[in-house]
This record gives sequence, structure tokens and C-alpha cells, in this order.
Amino acid sequence: MATTTRHAKRSHARAATSRSGGHRPIWNGHLVFGLVSVPVRVFAALDAAEHVGFRLLHRKDRAPIAYKKFCSRENVEVPNDEIVRGYESSKGKFKLVEHEELQEVQEELGEGQHSIDLMQFVEPKSLDPLLFERPYFLVPNEGGEKAYGLLRDAIRESNRVGVARLYLRRPVLAAILPHEDVLALEVMRPYDELRGAEKFDIPSTRASEPEKRMARKLIDEMTAEWDPRAHPNRYRATLEKLLERRAPFTLEEAAADEAEASKGEGKVVDLMEALRRSLGAGGKPPRAMPARGGGRATPSHGARRAPRARTRKSSGTRGS
Repeated sequence: MATTTRHAKRSHARAATSRSGGHRPIWNGHLVFGLVSVPVRVFAALDAAEHVGFRLLHRKDRAPIAYKKFCSRENVEVPNDEIVRGYESSKGKFKLVEHEELQEVQEELGEGQHSIDLMQFVEPKSLDPLLFERPYFLVPNEGGEKAYGLLRDAIRESNRVGVARLYLRRPVLAAILPHEDVLALEVMRPYDELRGAEKFDIPSTRASEPEKRMARKLIDEMTAEWDPRAHPNRYRATLEKLLERRAPFTLEEAAADEAEASKGEGKVVDLMEALRRSLGAGGKPPRAMPARGGGRATPSHGARRAPRARTRKSSGTRGS
């Protein structure tokens, strides 16, 4: 029964991944608003493959640069179980926090909860774009398609944005708004993390009415329908041109991993062959005799020697 349940879960996961175009959700749960609960999944809206990243290598031997955790006083590497977090409560003053204490805080804040609580709807202009941190897609799960479509269309026609609370690696607020045929979920930064604009010394100058009319006229002339495809990632395109002229090479660690994997596969094949041969003609296992002292039965001496001889012979053939 347990095996059947595991297979059913795997099949359901594969089917869900297939329906989502091969992408895996980072969150599963329910979108709750009023008395309605809609099963949904959250997917990353940013494509990690489009991110331009580099790995640091040693120029001399092209080996990857590794980072280790050292004690600045003793100049020795420190294992993870000896590392504790310190919070700087004031200049040069720290308070220690254990890993277990942080876990308790996360549990208290709702880690593991699988609900997106839609708390209210607001005018889009009331949300400061500077608060938007990271976009996600909110997709209906099996059985929630009708209620999902109803909410999406209602939000679009009302020209409102939903504000929700959920636990996504940490407790967060999020804005829910339509994006084409899907609902987008924009995680928002805490408001107190945003700096106040009044902290900057901006001179208060007044423009004349003719100057403002000219500026508005220029804005009208430059106004056009926004097409993001007309503004591709120039940094990525320029880097791709640079990298086209570079010959690729394999890192030593990757080559060693491939060799080890190949070596391990060879061992598995040889071991299977040796076991097959040790079963004897007709696939019958060797005759066993009781072990001394009435313990576990062990193969006879002849049966034990034969597989080793054949294994060595096979190994010798492989090495020739």
C-alpha cells in the first residue's frame, strides 16, 4: 500500500510538472479569500538560465576558487557546528543567536503553512513600485481552475490589486495582479526597509508655466506603446559575442567526477557479471552448509573461491 501511494505521488508530481511546461513549483498550497479556497502553485517568474554569471578560477591552473570559513583570531578553518550567529545590537556589541532558536522563530512565524491569505484589495497607485522585490506566477492546481479564473477576471475588471500574506522562505506580503492569462504574485519588501526620500537634500526650484508646457509637450511627443522586446539584454548579447571567441575547456573537478562515475559504472557491470557466474550453471545458487557454532549459513569453500578467481580474471582482461 505504501509503495502504491509513493508511485501515485510521483505520478501526480510528474503530471503537474508536465502541465506547467516542465517547470517545478517552489510552493504548493491554497489561495484563501473570503470563504473560498483555491488550490494553487507558485512558480518563479524569472528565468535563471538568462542570468549572466561567472565562476572564479585560478589563472595559473584554472582550478575553481573555494571559500572556507576561518577564525580571524586563530587562523584555522571552523566547522559548521562551531559557528554561531551574532547580531550587532550597537556599534561593536553583539548578541548570540543559536540555529535552533532561529528555527523556533520561523515556526512561530508560520513556517510550513501552505496558505496565501488574501487580506484586501487596493488601488494600483497606492502601492509604491519601489516595494516590489521579486515576481512569481500564481497558477491553479488541479480542481481550482474555475475559482482561479473567476478571481483573475474579477481583479482585472475591477482594476484592483490584491494584497496577501504568505510564508515564502520567510513571512512576506505580496501583491496579486493579473498578467496576461495568469495571476502574478509580486513579493513586497517590508515598508520600513525603504528609505525616506526626505533624507535627500533636493533643492526646491519652481519652473515657469511656459517651461512646464514645453516639458509636457516633449513628453507627449515621446509617448509610445511599450514593447519590452524592443529593448533586449544588451549586456548578455555583448558577453555572448565575447564568449563566442573563447575555446571551452573542462574543469579538472568535472573531468574527475566523470571519470569516477565511469569507473563506478564499470565496477557495477563487472560485479553483476561475477555474481551471475557465481550462481553456476542453470542459475542455481551454490550449495550452502551450516556455519560453525550454528550461526548464519555460508557458502562452501569451493563456492567462495570460484567467484574471486573469475573476478580477478575478468579484471585482468579488462586491463589488457
